[in-house]
Amino acid sequence: MVRLYMLSDYHYNTHTVLDIFKDGVKKYGNKVLLNRHNGKQWESFTWNQVDAMVKALASYFIDLGLKPGDVVSIYSENRPEWAIADLATLSIGGIDAAIYPTNSAPEAAYILKDSSSVVCVCSSKFQADNVLSKKGELPKLKKIIVCDDIHYDDAMVISFKDAVNAGNAKLHIEEIDKRTKNIKPDDVMTLIYTSGTTGDPKGVMLTHKNIMFICLTFNKVEALPEGFIHLSLLPLSHSVERTMDYYSVLERGAVIYYSRGTEYFAEELKEIRPQCDILVPRVFEKIYNGVMAKVKEMPQNKQKIFNWALSVGLQAAPYFMAAKRKPPLLAVKYAIANKLIFSKLKNALGLDRVICWGAAGAPLAKEIHDFFWAMNLQVRKGYGLTETSPVLAVDGSPKIKPIKSDGWICPFPETQIKIADDGEILAKGPQLMKGYLNKPEATKEMFTEDGWIKTGDIGVLDNEGYLKITDRKKDIIVTAGGKNIAPQVIEQRLLIHPFIEQIAIVGDARKYIVALIVPNFDTLKQWAATQGISATSNDELVKHPDVRKKYESIVNEVNQEFGKVEQIKKFTLLPQQFTQETGELTPTLKIKRKVIQKKYAEIIEEMYKE
Repeated sequence: MVRLYMLSDYHYNTHTVLDIFKDGVKKYGNKVLLNRHNGKQWESFTWNQVDAMVKALASYFIDLGLKPGDVVSIYSENRPEWAIADLATLSIGGIDAAIYPTNSAPEAAYILKDSSSVVCVCSSKFQADNVLSKKGELPKLKKIIVCDDIHYDDAMVISFKDAVNAGNAKLHIEEIDKRTKNIKPDDVMTLIYTSGTTGDPKGVMLTHKNIMFICLTFNKVEALPEGFIHLSLLPLSHSVERTMDYYSVLERGAVIYYSRGTEYFAEELKEIRPQCDILVPRVFEKIYNGVMAKVKEMPQNKQKIFNWALSVGLQAAPYFMAAKRKPPLLAVKYAIANKLIFSKLKNALGLDRVICWGAAGAPLAKEIHDFFWAMNLQVRKGYGLTETSPVLAVDGSPKIKPIKSDGWICPFPETQIKIADDGEILAKGPQLMKGYLNKPEATKEMFTEDGWIKTGDIGVLDNEGYLKITDRKKDIIVTAGGKNIAPQVIEQRLLIHPFIEQIAIVGDARKYIVALIVPNFDTLKQWAATQGISATSNDELVKHPDVRKKYESIVNEVNQEFGKVEQIKKFTLLPQQFTQETGELTPTLKIKRKVIQKKYAEIIEEMYKE
């Protein structure tokens, strides 16, 4: 296939994100760049307005005495101030450290201390109070800047608005330009802390070159149009959102809407009708399960029409994924299916303008991937680590390279991938981190002697260089009988079911595997009502014999798809979800397997009693 890579005016060895932003201000000026919802309506910020605030805040930082290489932490959800603080920090030659907005006081203090942060930009009272409660442990911290308009009787605290006003009163444009020009490609640009599924999080040092390589190469393969509408949902503290959903978006002159969070996401899709977004697989699973649940409520004749349309769409999906023309008869059938079902469904969900969606953070089940492609909704898979800025493989425009199903991901330019003897994915390329901050031994452990980064993931390559991830190396279960089991594969299959919200499979060094299952209580309660089952609480519901039988049938059905050693022998239904607040999930919704095993040890042991 002929490659149609987009050309760029930038190169990762000579330019930085600041060049992209500066040129964007010149080119787009009074066009809208950022949007946030203020509780009543969407509020817009133009490129010029953002630029003015960036210069003012950068000037305030200089007056505070910040020098090149000093660290500013950003402890906030996605909002315009996040981007402004980021660009202002970079403009003075600084480094920013990202803190998830939901992190506790000890978690935030750890990052502030480890990074030697001089300033912390906090979103609201929650974050500011957390930092203030730990300020005695943070001798290098000079200032806390609070984005919300909150007053504190503490000289360390200033509002974002007042900081910008102070900077405006004494602009340092020449000094900012001088510092910006002195930035080198190999200078550290940002510290992105790993989620910490085990132990303390590590500060990944990513350089301007690392970030620019991903930013530019991602845009090259995705071939997105200039000025597209983007809805930002994943936290900017995460490397995926930071690099591809922020910096790459800047380079395309796109319009960014900051989502208010997952509880508003369905509403915002209909309101904004975005053209591009990167999401975690759980969001796709929820949309899929929601649609399929609605279908089951339809009259039989409408269910038949939907199922026929979906079967036609699944026949057409390989042609969409290869950017090939459909055979005439299939084209006619698809046109009918699209008119009767797909176009109406996309309009109802707010997906009628979607160019593509990215799926990152975990593998996406084949059934869900193909479901969206059947509607000609491009879901492009990606894989990488924070330590790789964060891309190692990604699906781009199918006009450039065909997209494959069943978890196979397109190779990424200038990136070498190989599989070690034990199945671990190893990689080389311009995106590899500089190292972990203050952790030389941990940095050394991440690389082979000849410079390949060890991903910790198990995978395979096909003869065309496409990569498929099968599991995390540390998550592989080795049973008492010595059999290796990849729990994520089984978990993904069960998560497709509308009755299952979350699942964690355990069984290391045991005779068989067991599962902790969190039901989808909305779906379960609807079903229970039709069965005449009454329960006053989730705890009562999961203990009901008929509910237990329902889940036994679900697990038994899925078990048939796996070999004997991979089948779940016993399971327990839990009355509450795994959450970040209760410690079982990372900020990107990955389960902390060791935490879950420790927290639910008694329940797990009960399942192994003979």
